[in-house]
Amino acid sequence: MKKQAIESVADIERFFDAFNRRDWEMVFQFVRDDCVWEASEKRLEGRKNMLDYWTQDHVSFRETLGMPEKVVFGDRTVYLQVKIRLDFLEDGFFFGKSYRKGETIDFSCADFYELDEDGKIRAGRVFTRFNP
Repeated sequence: MKKQAIESVADIERFFDAFNRRDWEMVFQFVRDDCVWEASEKRLEGRKNMLDYWTQDHVSFRETLGMPEKVVFGDRTVYLQVKIRLDFLEDGFFFGKSYRKGETIDFSCADFYELDEDGKIRAGRVFTRFNP
């Protein structure tokens, strides 16, 4: 049997670590090239659109994922919660609100991943909740 890309919390931690380091080749070892990624503000289809979103649409801030929390594995599914920090590198916008260079925001997300038979993410849904 082929080793799954995501079969444990440690695998998710490696996925998040790769994202935080901006190691896109490693990130896409966990994600199918035809993945559908639904962020709270945008739906993305395929590797190119996802990569463009993370490297071009997010230029005004650096997104850092915390440790995965409350991880639940199901039948080719994973649900988890994660805290996210945005550090604004320049003046910009997030969810329609303007931010100034040097500002930060912290918020929580609930992620739901559908996995293919090899354990790669074929669909990801990210639900955002801003902390008061």
